[in-house]
Amino acid sequence: MKSPTNQQNTNQQNTNQQITNQQISRRGILASATALASSFLLPTSLTANPQKPKRSLRIAYLTDVHLPNDPEITEKAAKVLTQLKDCDLVLFGGDNLMAIDHKTPEEVQAQLTNWNAWIQNLKKPYRCILGNHDIEQWEPNDNSPLNGKRRAIDHFHMKGRFWSEIIGGWKIIGLDTVHKDKDTFYGNIDPEQLEWLQAELANPNQPVLIAGHMPLMTITGLANTGIKLKDGIHQLSTATMAANGKDLVSLFRKTQNVKLALSGHTHMIDRCDYDGTSYLCAGAVCGGWWNGANQGFAPAFHKIDLLSDGTFTTKQVKWQSQ
Repeated sequence: MKSPTNQQNTNQQNTNQQITNQQISRRGILASATALASSFLLPTSLTANPQKPKRSLRIAYLTDVHLPNDPEITEKAAKVLTQLKDCDLVLFGGDNLMAIDHKTPEEVQAQLTNWNAWIQNLKKPYRCILGNHDIEQWEPNDNSPLNGKRRAIDHFHMKGRFWSEIIGGWKIIGLDTVHKDKDTFYGNIDPEQLEWLQAELANPNQPVLIAGHMPLMTITGLANTGIKLKDGIHQLSTATMAANGKDLVSLFRKTQNVKLALSGHTHMIDRCDYDGTSYLCAGAVCGGWWNGANQGFAPAFHKIDLLSDGTFTTKQVKWQSQ
């Protein structure tokens, strides 16, 4: 056999190089196609770096403090205030005082004076709403909605029995949920307040936090050990949950901007998430009226972070164990 010539060697080398180039080109095309396909398949979190929402406001929600004119309990309550340094605003959810309803003028004044001394140690801006025990006995011959409430409104420096304020990009609304029922109270949102609230929720792009002492929606009433069946039906008293809370739930479903509805009153904790709104019944700072837990719920308050995208986070603080 004849040995290959130099020209034949050169031709063979050129052919081999062409094959190699074609293989490299094919590999490059396949690699590019694979990378392109992968960009569609990878989770967004791996292909982008979206900016996390910032905290607009941190609220400490303290409901049912029930502060009496008692030096020993007032000293305990002082520990709560030391745990609020990282909060921007303190929102008191009603029943701030132990109970001034049906008390003598001297007893009423003693509780108000003691509250003033205690709140001086807060060193934070605060807002209040009314609880049933913050209101003196209604006069039987006066049916005006402010009767019995004016003293508490003035004492807690409230703008009115219901109010709204925009803070940190959020609208904060305080409701008056406690109303006269003969010589006692029941939970309700009166027509004047409901009409006002509808106007306050008109902007769908405005995230809203609402606070009312009486729950609008809660299961803590059903969990109450005192609830009895009657004719096969669980009887929920309007002294436990607002009588027309369903009207507000329907309103919130329509507006879709009420992100969180806070309450207290039952001294128990639950959270109901329903069609875009979270209903948080936040327990009690005093627990079982300064006598340990109430039906297993320890003395507590909540810290709530309101975020720039209209979302929020909550954290329960069992303050006695801190």
